[in-house]
Amino acid sequence: MNNEKLFIFFGATGNLFTEKIFPAFYHLIRRGKIDNFHILAIGRRFADEKSYQSFLYQSLSNKIPELDSSVLDHLFQKTDYYQGDIDDPQSLLSFLAEYHLKNYQEILFYLSTLPSIYARVLLLIKRINEYIPSKIIKKIIIEKPFGYDKKSFIHLNQLFNKLVPERNIYYVDHYLGKDTVQNIIILKAENWFIENLLSAGYVKEIHIVVSEKEGVGSRGNFYEETGAIRDIFQNHLLQLLSLIAMDIPPLCQEDKIECSSFLNSMQQKKIEVIQNIKLPDAKQVFLGQYQSYSLDASNPFSKTETFIRLPLYISSKRWSGVPFWIITGKKLAQKISYIEIIFHSTTTNENRLIIEIQPEEKIDLVIQAKIPGMGLSSSSVRLNFNSLGTFGINSPEAYENIIIDCFRGDKTLFPDSQFILHSWEIVDQLRELINKEQIKVEKYADTFYHAEDFINSKNNAENY
Repeated sequence: MNNEKLFIFFGATGNLFTEKIFPAFYHLIRRGKIDNFHILAIGRRFADEKSYQSFLYQSLSNKIPELDSSVLDHLFQKTDYYQGDIDDPQSLLSFLAEYHLKNYQEILFYLSTLPSIYARVLLLIKRINEYIPSKIIKKIIIEKPFGYDKKSFIHLNQLFNKLVPERNIYYVDHYLGKDTVQNIIILKAENWFIENLLSAGYVKEIHIVVSEKEGVGSRGNFYEETGAIRDIFQNHLLQLLSLIAMDIPPLCQEDKIECSSFLNSMQQKKIEVIQNIKLPDAKQVFLGQYQSYSLDASNPFSKTETFIRLPLYISSKRWSGVPFWIITGKKLAQKISYIEIIFHSTTTNENRLIIEIQPEEKIDLVIQAKIPGMGLSSSSVRLNFNSLGTFGINSPEAYENIIIDCFRGDKTLFPDSQFILHSWEIVDQLRELINKEQIKVEKYADTFYHAEDFINSKNNAENY
């Protein structure tokens, strides 16, 4: 047995693999971060490896203007393609029987498929396991959304645990792979004054915003299965909320026992936050759908939400009475994601801490400073940190961090099953509230509104 690790990708001709995952492998090789691996890409779209490689080459060329052909050739040498269908597993199993799976140190099964077929893929993995010696470490990596509701997640997690132990299940939320999101941990753990300022005594309200300019594009079928609540709220937004609101444990240094303790403590602190989340009154919940969505989804009668806005509350002494405004939508005027913390102020110009996740990776602290001159007039100014400007390098893409963490076995930034379970409880309660109060999905104009427009008119949903 060699010491290579094998990634087996299901759905390797889909958008996620070609647009995010494969480019991440390219960049990791180019930067010398990873080499001792092999990829088996399984998909239905291409009949042979040559056609598949040609497709990947064109896709990468569009994304990376100065493509290094030697790096790509090296990656292609590490990538095998098999045209397979999970509904016709016998031919794939026959192929894998000859693929020398027993020669790898570790096998990582990566599900980059529609969530609706996860269960069928897991049944196939169960059969593949028959060809893999028990001494070989097996991991399962799964993309959100993790199920459809609490009940389906419990079923999904039970299927996982029949295949691999809990420690080898990696639930991917790519937002947690972003450097700026990871920086929240450092910002709180190593700047103790900020951690102490983040509490009801100082904070008036918090805005957590994921605004997208694009629509659903070719993902209409996927989005009809999920909607904004399951696609963004259940994972990205609740993760960001928990990172900002949790009591940060002491950050570990190099000691492995200490680092393990930090990981366990951080997961527990996040769970404590999400267990104490309370929903608002129905009148504070706004659901929207961009005007042309029904065409994108090929469903003129669709009631799927592409926009949500509501405040969440945390029933703890630290956050008593502070609204966490959750806002996300597609086909808005601007592509931007950020967390804005608004502090209590003695003036109309509020002090704010703004953590921008994209398109820029930066942190701004808005304070009041004296305008030069004789009087005591003041103006808002920004104290700014910009990752590129400060360190002179671009942060890795989120999927680079995700792949390397899976490769190394680092689960620090992956949500655990208990967190996901509680997040689905919140989603189920929200869905129940929407159905009980018959909250309608309102239309809004494509690329016209900014997320701030919905923030500044929190109780005026009828305007849209």
